[in-house]
Amino acid sequence: WTCEDCTAVVNSISAYLTSEESLAKQVDILLAEVCPQTENPDGCVEGLPEFWNSIAVLLWPGYYTAEADWMCAPLCAARSVREITCDECFEGLKRGVDQLLLESTIQGIVEALSGEAFCGNSEEPERCADAIEVLIPLALPALTANPDPEAGALICNNAIPGTCPAL
Repeated sequence: WTCEDCTAVVNSISAYLTSEESLAKQVDILLAEVCPQTENPDGCVEGLPEFWNSIAVLLWPGYYTAEADWMCAPLCAARSVREITCDECFEGLKRGVDQLLLESTIQGIVEALSGEAFCGNSEEPERCADAIEVLIPLALPALTANPDPEAGALICNNAIPGTCPAL
C-alpha cells in the first residue's frame, strides 16, 4: 500500500479512537475489565471515565501519528505504490495493535503520560503517575482484546473509500 494509504488509515484510526462513541465504548470496557482488578474498584469506577477521556485524547493521536517511525515513515520513505485490499488494511490495523501491546511500547506510554505531557500538568502529579502505572498495562490489552470488525471496516473505508464491503 502507499504512503498516502497508510497516512489516511492512521489518521482515521486516531479520529475514530477519539470520537465520542469510541471513547464511551473504551470507558465501558475499562470499567468492566480493569476496575475490578484495582485495589479500589469503587474509586476506579468513580474516577476512571473522566481520567480515561483526558488520557485518550493524548494517547491515541500520540501513538497513531502517521509521520512517526513506528507508523508510516518507513513506507513513506520507500514510496511504494499499489492498491490496498480490505484484508491488508485489517492486517495493518492488527500490526498497529500488536506493536501497541509490546512491553516496550506500554512502558514508553506509561513514561510519557507520567511525565510533563500529562501528569505533570495535573493537580497531583505523583498520584496521577501511580494511576497511569496501574491503568495503562491493564487498559491497553483490555481495549484490544475483542476487535470490532465494523469499527475496522469504518476506519479502513473512512481512510480509503470502498476498501471494505459493507458488513
